[in-house]
Amino acid sequence: MFDKLFNTAKYSDFVLITFLAGCLLWAVVYVFVIRDIIKRKDVGIPIIAVAGNFAWEFYWGLSIFMKTDMGLAFQWAYFIWFFLDCFIVYSTFKYGWKQDVDASEKRNHVFVTALCILVWGALLYFFIPQFDDHIGAFTGWIVNVNMSLAFVLQKVKQPEFGTNRLVAVLKLMGTGLCTTVVYYNLRENTTLVALCYIFAILDLIYIYMVFTGPKHLVPKVAGK
Repeated sequence: MFDKLFNTAKYSDFVLITFLAGCLLWAVVYVFVIRDIIKRKDVGIPIIAVAGNFAWEFYWGLSIFMKTDMGLAFQWAYFIWFFLDCFIVYSTFKYGWKQDVDASEKRNHVFVTALCILVWGALLYFFIPQFDDHIGAFTGWIVNVNMSLAFVLQKVKQPEFGTNRLVAVLKLMGTGLCTTVVYYNLRENTTLVALCYIFAILDLIYIYMVFTGPKHLVPKVAGK
C-alpha cells in the first residue's frame, strides 16, 4: 500500500516529502482564499490565474490524460486542489467583477472569465498529451508563471487587491517546495528550470508589493 501512495523507486524520500509539503501548502493557500471570499465577498486570485489553475487541475486532478507517477498521495492532492478550486471558480463568476476598474469591464466579466477558462482548457488539452511530463510539472509551471505575473499586474492595477500576506508568502513557499522534483528529476528540461526561476522572482516582487502596500480595503465597485 505504501508503494502505491509514494513512488520511492523513482523519487527520493526528500523529493517526495518536500513535494507533498508544497502540495499541502497550496491547499492551505486555497483555504485562506476561500475564507477571504466568504468574509469579504471578493476573490484574491486574478481571473486569468483562476482560469489557468482550474484548467490544469481539471485535467490532472481528474486524471483525464494521465496520473502522476509520484503515487496516489499526490494524485489525491491534485484532486483536492481541483475540488477547492471549484468554489473559487464559482466565486470568480460571482465576485470577479470587483477586480475590474471600469464599468465596461465589470459588465463583461462573466464572458471574460468563461473565455479565459475555455482558452486555457483548449491550450492544455493539446499541450499536455504531447509535451507534458509524468507529474504535470511543465504545464504546471507555465500556469504558475502566468499566475505570478497576473498577481503582480493586478496589484499594480488595483492596489487594494491581494492584501493577505499569508497567501502571498505561502504561494511562493508551496511552489518553491515543489521545485525540488524539478531540480532532482526534471532538470534536463531547461525551459522548465527557467520557469521555476521566473515564477520565484515574480512572487518575490508580489510579496514586496503586498507587504509595502495598503492593508485590506473594500475594492471600489462604482459603475457596477
